[in-house]
Amino acid sequence: MDLSSAPAGGTLTPSQARTELTVTINPGQGSPFHSIALQTNDIPGLRQVLVECRRLKEALAAETDDDYDFEPFAWLGPYLADNALPPLLSPIPPDLRKIRKPTHTRLSAASAGLPGNDIADIETVREDWMRTKVEEDVFARCEKAELRIRVGTFNVNGKLPSQDLSAWVRGQFERPASTFIPPIKDFSPLSLGVGQKDPIEERMEAIDLSGTALGQDASHSKSLSLASEGGMFVEVPVDAASEETAVSSNVKEDHSDPDMLVLGFQELDLSTEALLYSTKTVREDAWCMAVFAGLGEKAVLYEKLVSKQLVGMLLVIVIKKRLHACFSEIMTSSAGAGIMGIMGNKGATAVRLQFTPMPFPASAGEYEGKPATLTFVNTHLAAFDEMFEKRNADFHDLSKRLQFDSGLPADDSTAPNGGYGPSTVQLNIFETDVLFWLVRAFIYLAVPILIAMAPEHFKLTALALRVLSLSMRSRKAFEDFVECPITHPPSYRFGAGLLADRLGYDVKRKPAWTDRILHMASSAVTVKQTSYSSHSTITMSDHRPVSAGFEVQVPVVSLPEYETFVERIWHDVSSAEYVEERPRVRVGPTSIDFSSVSYKRPVVRTLEIENIGKVPCAYRFVPQAPGSASCPGWLCINAMTGLVLPGEKAQVSLTVFIDDSVAAQMNIGSTRLEETLVIHTALGRDHFVALGGEYERSCFATSLAWLVRLPGPIRQLKSPSDLLPEDRGVNAPREIMRLVNWLMSNATQADEIFLAQGNEDLVQQIRENLDTGTEFTVGGPESDPTVALAFADTLLQLLGSFVEPVIPTSLHAKCAEMTSRDEAFEVLDALPVVNVNVWISLTAFLHFVGQQETFKGKVERLDSPMPVSAVGKRRFLRYFIG
Repeated sequence: MDLSSAPAGGTLTPSQARTELTVTINPGQGSPFHSIALQTNDIPGLRQVLVECRRLKEALAAETDDDYDFEPFAWLGPYLADNALPPLLSPIPPDLRKIRKPTHTRLSAASAGLPGNDIADIETVREDWMRTKVEEDVFARCEKAELRIRVGTFNVNGKLPSQDLSAWVRGQFERPASTFIPPIKDFSPLSLGVGQKDPIEERMEAIDLSGTALGQDASHSKSLSLASEGGMFVEVPVDAASEETAVSSNVKEDHSDPDMLVLGFQELDLSTEALLYSTKTVREDAWCMAVFAGLGEKAVLYEKLVSKQLVGMLLVIVIKKRLHACFSEIMTSSAGAGIMGIMGNKGATAVRLQFTPMPFPASAGEYEGKPATLTFVNTHLAAFDEMFEKRNADFHDLSKRLQFDSGLPADDSTAPNGGYGPSTVQLNIFETDVLFWLVRAFIYLAVPILIAMAPEHFKLTALALRVLSLSMRSRKAFEDFVECPITHPPSYRFGAGLLADRLGYDVKRKPAWTDRILHMASSAVTVKQTSYSSHSTITMSDHRPVSAGFEVQVPVVSLPEYETFVERIWHDVSSAEYVEERPRVRVGPTSIDFSSVSYKRPVVRTLEIENIGKVPCAYRFVPQAPGSASCPGWLCINAMTGLVLPGEKAQVSLTVFIDDSVAAQMNIGSTRLEETLVIHTALGRDHFVALGGEYERSCFATSLAWLVRLPGPIRQLKSPSDLLPEDRGVNAPREIMRLVNWLMSNATQADEIFLAQGNEDLVQQIRENLDTGTEFTVGGPESDPTVALAFADTLLQLLGSFVEPVIPTSLHAKCAEMTSRDEAFEVLDALPVVNVNVWISLTAFLHFVGQQETFKGKVERLDSPMPVSAVGKRRFLRYFIG
């Protein structure tokens, strides 16, 4: 580019201005294009240009680096970026809330022709690609150390331990509820003098509960359970000095013994002074001693690692002595949720630590392994149903306030003039590899009548009424946490004597699953939950303790090996967004035909993205227009984003799957599947792929009123306009009647009918026969029980796929209120005729089947997403079939 004034020595004609500006744009050497010259003699305009240049120059001198951290100045990124440290080498694990979300949801907003922040998107995609490479090429090929963790939560209601806790802390067996710990002499806190030695401490010192500091010498174990690549576990030496621990007590370990006990207590101390400030540890010591007593002869193998108490909330971690050297960087935190965030017995305590497994065989010299970070949180949240929103708010508040001091200086910290040291990086509870959350929240049953159900029904009831899951599904709290399905009775509230029902629950309070154990983990470790139960034999409190067993597999890899691998792959992709070479990819095929697509039958095609350029390329699927979806609801893309190195190819699977929601729209509308996918390459161009296919209509995901108007099999329907008039429809859908008639003729003696799932291939074949109107062809004898299960399963799937159920949703609550057979039949008067015909046909078949000897004593299993009592639904149905 050349900026010049009028030619020197040139002669100006009277028509020319005295001052002019010429801008010459040169495309560069070797370019086939010619230079472009722009000239102006607008003096007022030139003055404005000079004024603006001076203003921008002065503003530039006053700006800092932080002022360029926004999108309009993204071109400054290469000059301001610090690429010295790959993100995966940071000592702080990434936030679980971020990395557990799909990568494409964390990218900037973009659409066809309107790219977002490509620089930031490249960084996000690259980090995800590097993490995947590490997991596939390093973690998947190395040994795994298995850490067995038993997590327990117990609201003790201010009580001191008076029973055996072995069922809770060990879990192999349940002792009778009458088994008590012998009373401890002079145990009352009122009898403890100011200068008197605490008898609890004397007992604890005798069995070495306090342990030793991490920096001190201690005896540790010689083995740790490891999993090899083939899935076999081997004993890995940890410390040669550990043998003396086992010899001292001559106690052998079992594989079922937990390596770590994490126990959370709530309402440990209900005294008034404890709500304000307390330094006493008498109650903590008492419960710790009860825990070790519950371990029985195995107690000598364990030691207390750390504890954290806030008012009535206590979190205690006990580990095997031989694993002491594997734990480091232990941090604690607490936060209140009462008045001013201080007063009250609500809040949370947390512990953060690192677990570093050792290799097998033991490495020569000093071994430095890559640790895994474990975090445990014990919370006590607000009570009662009306405090639902308060509990959600407390969850988010505690998530922000629970922090750990890493000791690492913050990047922007400076030592104040007052002499204070630099501020340090604060870690939140989600910056970890595994997070266990022990939540104590009042989550009641919606229907009090459920307390009369037999214990074997608790599994169904719990699954149907998991109110805590409502917060998780609505993303108001505990989003992305995982909880094992509940199969144990409610853990609250229990009474005694005349105030308790036959199951022990307080007759004045609704039972509730208030004590829960959740977890969340990164993909770097594997977490398997092995148990989840309450312990009814421990009756000292109005709660029952709850426990969960976990097996955490941690990769055994040396830190230098890990860092070398990360630096190598970082070298290949670190400058992808800053090189002058633009990314170039070849996408093929550009047109994909899925042919015929049926209901719930996936059809898969493959798309290939090849990097034909010289720089790594990050790609993503973007929507055609701002605010729309990147792909239609009937399409699933297995890799919405990715990174491809030069010369390599990426295979992307495109799967068409027609579920109930999509089929409900396409059955009554157009059956043509058409879409154009837009693949955007960061800092590059967009590519387009055309998709096409034809949906085959199905009787599933329709409605009863629509099916009775079909002139024939639904597959023969050319257009919705070909439907029969409403007054000419049949009395009941042919498809339902065909299934009921077949079951009536062939399945009245089949065991587990409607209770067990049918073979999916047979179900698909039966569905095809219903849609086409052909005879049933199941490829086997009709007397085969497998065929009967498939027909029954098909009927259930057909009824469950309807847009509106046979009994409309608006009448469900009314049905549950019926108290007699006559009232139940009166409900049918509010139904359309076709619904009544279907209902009578179904209940008549169930009545006939229920009279058979095979089905006597069977329990009807009725599932529904509606919050209606299973007991109420069962009672209503029995009015018709009983």
